[in-house]
Amino acid sequence: MQWRDLIAASRLLASMSDSDTVPLSDSLRRAVSTAYYAVFHALANSNADCLIGPPTDPLLEHAWHRIRRGLDHSQARRNLEQDRDRFSPPVQEFITTFAGLQDARHAADYDARRKFTVTEVDSWIDLAEEAITDFMDVALNERRAVAAQTLIRRRPN
Repeated sequence: MQWRDLIAASRLLASMSDSDTVPLSDSLRRAVSTAYYAVFHALANSNADCLIGPPTDPLLEHAWHRIRRGLDHSQARRNLEQDRDRFSPPVQEFITTFAGLQDARHAADYDARRKFTVTEVDSWIDLAEEAITDFMDVALNERRAVAAQTLIRRRPN
């Protein structure tokens, strides 16, 4: 999955309506969820790209997909939030956006009482796109550190 495609899909969902002015509530929910998955898949792909690089043979391709699939939502958030001060401001903003969107996605997917406005959803999508773009511009060594931080389970000292 490509994060840019997910951002585009999220924008499309946010613009769906049952008339000229009334957005579809479920489309807004899916837009929030899809924006979160754009951030999540950007991180998963970054981890694989940083640790494996472009797969040049079947063995590396398998390893790339294993790294990508090894990202756990809760573990990634917990580990990043615990060590956020080690990272640059763009990565810290990525961490904040990742956590905020994860909470919004849970509300969108599981809280039937939660209502989203078009303005709120558009804001989440914009935040996701900006955070991803800025994250992808940080130095490779910092993205590698993020990969290690998100993929390795912490053990008690």
